Order: sequence, then structure tokens, then C-alpha cells
Amino acid sequence: MSLFSKLPLIGRFFHSPHSKSGRIYHGIESVRRSASLFYYPLRSLFRTVARTQHSEIEAIGLENIPPDGAVFLVGNHPNSLLDFFNLLTVVRHPVATAAKDTITNIPVLGYILKNYALMVPVSRAQDKGESGISEEERLKANEAMIDDAVERLVTGRLFNIYAEGRSTDSRKLNKIKLGFMMLALAAEKEFDYNLNLRIVPYGYFYDRINKFQSSVCIIFGKPFKLKDLMKDRKLDYSSLSEKERVQLEKSLMLAGKNRLQADIERLIISIPEESLVPLIDDATDLFVRSSQKYMGTFENVKEKYVLSKSVAESIQAASQDADGRKVIEKLQRLIQEYRRKLKAMRLDDETIRRQVNLEAIGHHLIALFKGILLLPFIAYGYLANWLPRRAAGFMRYRVVDVKKGAQVDGDEQAIIAAFIVALITYPLFGVGIFYAVLHFGPEYATQAATHLSWADPVWIRENPAFFASVVAVIMVYMMGRLWRFSVFHGRRLKAALAFFGGLLFERVRGRKVQELRELRYEIIDTMDVILAEY
Repeated sequence: MSLFSKLPLIGRFFHSPHSKSGRIYHGIESVRRSASLFYYPLRSLFRTVARTQHSEIEAIGLENIPPDGAVFLVGNHPNSLLDFFNLLTVVRHPVATAAKDTITNIPVLGYILKNYALMVPVSRAQDKGESGISEEERLKANEAMIDDAVERLVTGRLFNIYAEGRSTDSRKLNKIKLGFMMLALAAEKEFDYNLNLRIVPYGYFYDRINKFQSSVCIIFGKPFKLKDLMKDRKLDYSSLSEKERVQLEKSLMLAGKNRLQADIERLIISIPEESLVPLIDDATDLFVRSSQKYMGTFENVKEKYVLSKSVAESIQAASQDADGRKVIEKLQRLIQEYRRKLKAMRLDDETIRRQVNLEAIGHHLIALFKGILLLPFIAYGYLANWLPRRAAGFMRYRVVDVKKGAQVDGDEQAIIAAFIVALITYPLFGVGIFYAVLHFGPEYATQAATHLSWADPVWIRENPAFFASVVAVIMVYMMGRLWRFSVFHGRRLKAALAFFGGLLFERVRGRKVQELRELRYEIIDTMDVILAEY
């Protein structure tokens, strides 16, 4: 460390990030996490996309991410590009990530992602046909990727990788690949296992994956170090022979893979037995969305994650026991009967689970009042974003063949389609507003001022182009801002109208509704037994 680097405030400009002593994590000597100036507007864009797609983005266990030093985030990968966008939304520090090279090789966009969004390209064997490179070129590209990833880790950065190797809509955690351990070992070996690299396992919970305005919760587990996987934590790596080093690395690779597989499975809702998936989904939907558990629209994804995980784990545990299987059969029979009667009476679960009391009435009255008050903004948000939303829906449900690939690929295509259409429609919308205001704005402004006894808007008549430009810019800006706003408040308004409509409906068919409500109570009671016993 030079004399100038010790000066207050300006000293960090003289500190070299490439000195070996500085790159080893010793608290204050660690290089601070940083990114280029262009990283932050890109991250802001990614966060906007994530917040548009999801009504809630929450995190559990953020305190498990060390505030400094070399940290490796390793998670499952259930929802394509949105996984990384959601991660950036909850983590404050800049995060570098491994990304498939089919994205980073896109002209212009790929250059931006690699150089300014901290994406490190990985050449996957499964993408060889799409990328069109030879096996030798692929291996060479991955060697460069390892060097880049290790450089980021040893300079105290956050580096993210998805351990399953690809995005998948499977309801269980797939086998963890060894790539993350290769990177961790390469980084630690550079400093004789004194880097103090921490590996943080994490997982995603989506309440309605591949659905617009779903909720997501990211759960971070306790970090561990490679030395935690060693039998002798005080082992001096530099004193080992080449053969002993190879044996140590092999044992660490296997131990790290098994440790991470177990850690992530504990964090997520993993259902290895496919035959139980429909029952768990039905039971979760009815149990979590029940009047005894919450009131109104469910807007607490953390609580929903805890309840959903309890339901899934209890049903899986009950399926391993003879008495438990009898209770599960009863639960299946009750749910099937309930669904059949709902369909026969042309009712929905929302009507049956509705809890009518003063608190619920007050909640929906407020939602109704706010919805009516905000109706102009809600209507403008829906109208201005009609084309991008239709494009997203078209790509998600019409173009992507979910029978051949992961269903979550629909989200990736929907985001790209909505973004491209918005880039085209927003400027066109702005131009249309500009010319409309240019021709009609001064006249209407004068009429309004006269009618309301305001001052004569001379400056508008003298500067119509400037006035029209300002209005157009504001309206285009509001298009993007009102996308999520209009959906969120529009759904609340719809729920309030449905609530009061349901009250009238109950007056007409109250007896039938009460019969179904009793059946639903029996389903909840059966679920309570499973939760209590298993």
C-alpha cells in the first residue's frame, strides 16, 4: 500500500486492486464492490422489468450475504431471465453473473451485457447447435469464463451462478452441476485456500410461475466456506504433494455439490414425487387462500411461502405413512367433490371463501373508493400498454411450445416481446400526443382558463411546440410508470366489485353457497390434521 493510498477520501484512488495482499479478504483491506457507471441504469431497467412482471418481490435471509469480500451466490433457476432480474431487485451490491453465450453473443445487446451488466458468458454444450461453434472453441471460451469469474471473486465481488445449468419448470431441484465448485476451487487455489470465499445457497419461490403479476420470494441460506467441507480445517494446502492436492480437490468437489444440493432443497419447495404435485397445488391454493388464514387479496408472499412450504412438506411426509395415505385419500376426495360442485353451480372459490364482516367490508370499500378515484390513471395505464401486454401474452401462450421446452421460457419471450413493442409504440404514442396537443392544446387551455377564471395562458399560445413536447414527454413517461400501477389497482377494484357482487349473489343462492362453504371448512380441517401430525 502506497503512502498516497492512506490519505482520507482520495486515498482509494491510489489503491491498486491487483496487489495480492489487497485481494485476500482481511476486512478493511478487501477491495470494495463496485461497477461501471453504465451498470446502474441497466440494473434500474432490469429492476423495472421485474417489478412490472411481479406484484411483490421480497427476500428472506438477506443478512446471510456477507457485506464484503469474495462471495459466491449459487441458486436454482426456475424462471429464466426473471430470476436474475429479481435477484438484482433485492440485492443492493452490484452482482456479476454467469450467462449463456447465446444471449451475450447477440449483436450490440451482447456487448452491453458483457461489458456493462457484469454478465460472464458460459458456452453450454446443449447450445452448440444454436451458437454454431466447435467443441474446441467452446472449451477455450469456458476457460476464459473461469479466468474472468475467478478475477471477480478474488477482488471481493459478488458472483452469481445457477447450479442446475439451465432454466427449468420442474417442481423439484434438478441435479446440481459441478461448475460452481470448479470456480470456487480455482479462486481459492490462487491464494492457497486463504481467500475466505463464502458460498451462499439460495432459492426462489414463485406463487404463480409464468403468470403476469405473480409474486416472488428469494430465500438466502447460511453461507459456508470450502474449509467447512474439509475434515482438517487447519490443513496447509501449500505443503501437500500434487497427488494429495488432486485428492483434496476431488473430495471438495463432491462434498460441495452434496452440501449445496441439500441446502437449496431445504430452502425451496421441492416435490420429487410428480404424482403428488396436483394434490399439493390444490391443497395449497385452498389452504393458503382461506378466510381463516388471511383477509382480502393475498399480498404477503413471505407468509405464503412459509404456509406453502409447510403444506408441501406435510403432504409428502404423510404419503410415506399408511395412516397418512388414508388422510391424503380423504383430502383428495373432498377436493375433487368441492371442485365438481363449484363447476356444477358455476361458482368460484373466491365467492365461497369470502368472509363477510365489518373489517372485510371496510377493506373493500376503501379499495372501491381508491379504484374509482384512480380510474383515469388505471384506464390510461391499460390503454397505453395494451399492445405491449398483448405481445407478451401472444409470445407466452401462442408462440412458445411448452411441450418441447420449459414452460418458463414463455416468460423470457414475453419480456423480450413486450420490451420491443414498447420501444416502438411508446415513441409513436408520444408523437401522436405531441401533434394532438400542438393543434388542440392552446385552444382547450384558453377555454379552460376562461371557464375557471384562471390567468390567460399566453405562454402556451406563444410556445405551442414546447408545451406539446412537455406534455408528450410526461405522457410517455407515465406509460411505463402506469403499467404495473394500473394492473395492481385495477385488480383491487375488480376484487372489490366482485366482493359486493358476491354479497348480492349470496342473497339469492345463500343456501347453496353455505353448503359449499361447509365442505370447504372440512377440507381446511383435514389439512390442519395433516399439518399437526406430519
